[in-house]
Amino acid sequence: MLGVTHLDPNFFHQQLQFTRTFTKKLNEQLKKAGIFHSQWLIVFYLKQFETATLVEISNYLNVEKPTITRTVHRLEEQELIKKIPSNDKRERRIMLTEKGIKVFEEAKQVVDEFERKLLEDLSSQDLNATENTIKHLIERLQEG
Repeated sequence: MLGVTHLDPNFFHQQLQFTRTFTKKLNEQLKKAGIFHSQWLIVFYLKQFETATLVEISNYLNVEKPTITRTVHRLEEQELIKKIPSNDKRERRIMLTEKGIKVFEEAKQVVDEFERKLLEDLSSQDLNATENTIKHLIERLQEG
């Protein structure tokens, strides 16, 4: 295993550049489905978990609640999500509408194709190593 002394000094900078470029290019593709990456993250989450509170989404995505609130408001304006009754009046639960499910299906095809093209020339060994590294770094960040 490489020690920190062998780490390319641009390692994390390159990761940040990759993330920014990935998001920008994916946004260009997601225009076909009429949403942005930030909206896709919430639509994807709701498709997986059916209903959620803004706090649950915020915690899952590790994004501040006001940011989630703004994005959810835009999704409501597009009629992709709706509020649903909750036992706790303080709790605001949301779910996808039928239109939201259709947009999810369209966006999922766009995302799948985008990711497939991005990864098509990488070996399974490189993909596994990258995935393991990312998981390890996430765990380290969550530890403290």
